[in-house]
Amino acid sequence: MTDGRRPGAQRIVVGIDGSSAAYEALTWAYRQAVRTGEGLHVVTTYELDSAPSPYSPSYAYAPDGRTAAHLSEAESRWREERHLAAQQRAERMVRDVLTAVRAAEEGNPDVTEEIVAGARPAEILIERSQHASLLVVGSRGLGGFRGALLGSVSQHCVHHAKCPVVVVRSRER
Repeated sequence: MTDGRRPGAQRIVVGIDGSSAAYEALTWAYRQAVRTGEGLHVVTTYELDSAPSPYSPSYAYAPDGRTAAHLSEAESRWREERHLAAQQRAERMVRDVLTAVRAAEEGNPDVTEEIVAGARPAEILIERSQHASLLVVGSRGLGGFRGALLGSVSQHCVHHAKCPVVVVRSRER
């Protein structure tokens, strides 16, 4: 009898987003990695800032090409700073959540982290599932039957992942 895991895949992939459901999924995946001796690959994504730039409207009023170029540079710096701030928030979230789980749990599995900018979480997790023995996600499903439905990311993963999927329900629901 087989447990459904793919031969050669030696890591558990878990998606986190800073929610309590993701924390519980990470805790479950961490315990499973300790039990099985597999590595743990923690994945999160963050959105690229799509806020309107304070510089873009100024191009129309720039008196000359030099001023327009200066505004373009300022806008590029502004966008880079916003992207860097979003990336740092994601890194801090992953670090803080992992620190909390490590402090609360026994064992020390091999953990890798991946932070992906501008990607859809379900697509990234499904892609990572190709080389995983198990994909673990939390569920914050907000369906009409209070707690009966999966969230959109977990539902997408359940239907399309290339390995077995564990959906950890939040205790808050």
